[in-house]
Amino acid sequence: MVSLGEHSIESYAHIINADKTVLKLNSSIEKFGYSFIWVDATEFENNFSDIVSIPKSEERLLTIIIGREQHGISHELHNALVHNATFGQMFMHMEYPGIILLKKIDKFEIKNSTDDFLVEQKEFLSFYTFVSDLLLQLRLYKIGEVRCSQFFHITSITREISLRKTELSSGSHGDFTISDEEAEKLSISLKNKYVSNSLTELATKNFSIVYDIPDGRIRFITLMTCLESLFNLGKDQIAHTIARHLSIILSKNKEEFKENYIRIKKLYNMRNNIVHGGEYKGDLITDYLDLSEKVRRAINFCNKPDMTKEQLFENLNATGF
Repeated sequence: MVSLGEHSIESYAHIINADKTVLKLNSSIEKFGYSFIWVDATEFENNFSDIVSIPKSEERLLTIIIGREQHGISHELHNALVHNATFGQMFMHMEYPGIILLKKIDKFEIKNSTDDFLVEQKEFLSFYTFVSDLLLQLRLYKIGEVRCSQFFHITSITREISLRKTELSSGSHGDFTISDEEAEKLSISLKNKYVSNSLTELATKNFSIVYDIPDGRIRFITLMTCLESLFNLGKDQIAHTIARHLSIILSKNKEEFKENYIRIKKLYNMRNNIVHGGEYKGDLITDYLDLSEKVRRAINFCNKPDMTKEQLFENLNATGF
């Protein structure tokens, strides 16, 4: 709740596990009304300290020196960051400490009226939907744990947070990076709204849920559920059906098809071992990353307008090795 009166409100999402290379995507998303920004430690103190419940103040002494550029932050902000799970010691020991925010370019106004809450809720829902769709498209493009730790509205002058939604934190780390070539390709494919067809809708939802799951085994099972929803029609020969159809998508020739078929069946057997409480043999992280990439390619292949499972099977059977 902000102080009474009229306010200009800005909309932000705090993006984690991504580095500054995501700023290369700004030319693609600015046409939708959004942009990534980098906020260093000084700007954090001056304009965004309310993210960690430290209200803006001109009177705090900036006595803690961090980073190669010798940024000063207050003891209060330092203490809040250290004890915040999203920031923690990692932020304090960054060579160039700062955060990535996704910003909605246009502000909106609240007039200190009874309609303010409805206005802000509408703006928040629109912003939340765009950020969720953008993150999904980034995740479907390449491997990476890019996430959002919180969505918030903040006043332009007083820097008070008026509305906030905190996301689940699974504790995953690792930078999501974008090369110049990848940024150019993404600029062609990024959309204001991601639309799943009837075939991929369930797979896409499960794929998104994976990023909120801390347990690697449950992530693995959930990813395999994505493939089951795309490639399975009945109760018989599930592993064979999934392995065959996905191998056709992934393979350029007969030899690749054989290798992929064997690998996918092995991954499905690993799924069975997890589900039935058996001993997991192998490197779970390596297998998860491999399965994740295969699911990513499967969803992208199947998400064509009006594609049905029957049409997919007909096409795969016609091009099979």
